[in-house]
Amino acid sequence: MKAIVVKPGEKGATLKDVELKETVGENEVKLRTLRVGICGTDRGIVTGKLSFARPPEGADYLVLGHEGLARAEEVGQNVDLKEGDLVVPVVRRGCGKCLNCKIGRQDFCETGEFIEAGIRGMQGFMREEFVDDAKYLVKVPRDLGELAVLAEPLSNVMKAYNELVFVQKRSVWNCDDSTFGCRKATIIGSGPIGQFFAMVFKDNGFKVTVVNRRDPNQIEDKISRVVGYSFVNTSKGLDDVPESDVIVDTSGYPSAFIPLLRKMKRNGVLLLFGTVGGEKAEITSDLITFFVEYNISVIGSVNASKLDFEQGMTFLSVWKSRYNGVLQDMITKVVKPEETQDAILEKEKGSIKTVIEWSK
Repeated sequence: MKAIVVKPGEKGATLKDVELKETVGENEVKLRTLRVGICGTDRGIVTGKLSFARPPEGADYLVLGHEGLARAEEVGQNVDLKEGDLVVPVVRRGCGKCLNCKIGRQDFCETGEFIEAGIRGMQGFMREEFVDDAKYLVKVPRDLGELAVLAEPLSNVMKAYNELVFVQKRSVWNCDDSTFGCRKATIIGSGPIGQFFAMVFKDNGFKVTVVNRRDPNQIEDKISRVVGYSFVNTSKGLDDVPESDVIVDTSGYPSAFIPLLRKMKRNGVLLLFGTVGGEKAEITSDLITFFVEYNISVIGSVNASKLDFEQGMTFLSVWKSRYNGVLQDMITKVVKPEETQDAILEKEKGSIKTVIEWSK
């Protein structure tokens, strides 16, 4: 079958024929790949910047792709799916040792011995077909269709938002009408993750501001107006950034979120989501004092459980109706497998989400 492969540590990706013999066993499903999203993690692997990427044991290459959408073609015994169903596969698979992994919360693996499709230790979904255990497959609502390719990035946002709400139970955080309508969230970054954070917070009643070091492009401007959040270009100053109860960083750059901390309200949360390398920042005693005196919580969040995927599917179905055209607009480019190398190596200016279409 054709697949997009890399050799971790080497730059570039190749579309080539690979021989992966996978038979359908009990509780397993053979799947035809329909679409796979491209994200910053894929670009980090292809450019050799992510040192943790590795092929499965015994293999000398890694099939890329963790944002998958596939159609069931052959269903094993004891599987609550039928041929033709659309599914999204969960990315991380547990270590089988720690309690979190044993109860399906491999996103909180304690040993670090998990594997992740298309990232570390497991072949990914940028290939024509694959076989997977049904317990790692999330059924797509009938009305959602190919937009479900957005479910994987959204699942990570759902997990992070759920962590935030859990942590903030440390105090009474609701407003006097029981909602979050008096709370303000500032999202750093306007890529797919930033847009999803904005929509999740908005749907939960928060007043939302998205910031970037530039003006919004045409698509971002449209999304901000439809969803109903403010967009601020921080290169022009921070005066228009409101005091916030939550600051979410999707950039990974300390230079992006540290200047905004003076906009943080007491009992607030700094939610760190972005990951990059190279930039250095100084942690001063004044900053530590600020965190202590203002009762600030700092949360790092990564990955998601199957429950987060399912919650994300529900949100996508609602948004398809509520925010007419926004999800379609987020998929700014669809490429063929033969065009993948260029699409992965460099994100096209003005794009939000690029998707590879394998079959219809």
